[in-house]
Amino acid sequence: MQPIQFRFSYTEEEYLKAARLLTLGQKETLLRVIVFLFLIATAIVLLSLVAAPAFPLWWAVLAGLLCDATLAYLLFVETPKKYFRGDPKLRDEFRLTFSDEGVWVQTTQIDSKMGWSLYKRVAENKSLYVIVYGDGRMMTVVPKRLFRDANEELQFRELLRRHVDQKFTALGGGLHERVPEYVPTKLEPPDWR
Repeated sequence: MQPIQFRFSYTEEEYLKAARLLTLGQKETLLRVIVFLFLIATAIVLLSLVAAPAFPLWWAVLAGLLCDATLAYLLFVETPKKYFRGDPKLRDEFRLTFSDEGVWVQTTQIDSKMGWSLYKRVAENKSLYVIVYGDGRMMTVVPKRLFRDANEELQFRELLRRHVDQKFTALGGGLHERVPEYVPTKLEPPDWR
């Protein structure tokens, strides 16, 4: 199989989507966030009941939900934005090469060849792939806009299935709609005389 190569720069929107996909894909982290937000809302309600008994309960619940919404916004939007804007490496031009031997990541500051064994899982949405490695907080992001055609994306998905996650389907993510159906070059049987 030929190596699959890309040359591109991430957009801020792509990085935000990847960061959200990474966070939401980690069940333990997501559970911690939900429990933390629940505890914050409960603490605000209980504090308002103890500190000001005449204070309406629905105001306390509303204040707890507003606090939770603010914290969720900071976690899923503002923090990744600040990280993207503050790290010049993320705005470099990336050159990614995927082959059976591994993944090669190059920028002006990075030149790294990683074996497939480092990668733990694959997450996908309609616009990108996130390949998670290390302790689960590091990622290689591949925007779907980079694929020249459906066959190239099919080869990429097959690499991911073989080397990262055997349950990852080769024709997922709406790809089956874009893969051209086989049409024979001749509609007559071959002459075997």
